[in-house]
Amino acid sequence: MSTPSLGRNARLLKSGAPIGYCKNISVKAQAEIIKDYSMDALTPAVSGAGKQTFTWSAERLFTDKTYIALLLAGTKFDLAFGPDGTPTTTRNETWANCTILSCERKGGESGALLESISGEAESVTPPA
Repeated sequence: MSTPSLGRNARLLKSGAPIGYCKNISVKAQAEIIKDYSMDALTPAVSGAGKQTFTWSAERLFTDKTYIALLLAGTKFDLAFGPDGTPTTTRNETWANCTILSCERKGGESGALLESISGEAESVTPPA
């Protein structure tokens, strides 16, 4: 039996350190569906999981040159998603060879300056 975790404790870690001042983080693994039909059927004759995509994003209440520099250089790096928030937890997923595809900064009349970063990973390794 598993115990639910508080979302506010989750962390996205780069090089073992949490990406600081995160407001929201998201990791998403999805697969396309492959299906093919015969001419005399309304349901698929063949179906199964196809190409996989692994995306992630984070919103930070702080901006600096770190993530825009990684985007501009096309640098690949690994991330760890820690649902419990502890860098050494055995429940961390490893998102390998991540690339930043978007880095956006927003400022408004109220609230903090917000940096939104997102990208893709080449693969995901679930916790042991």
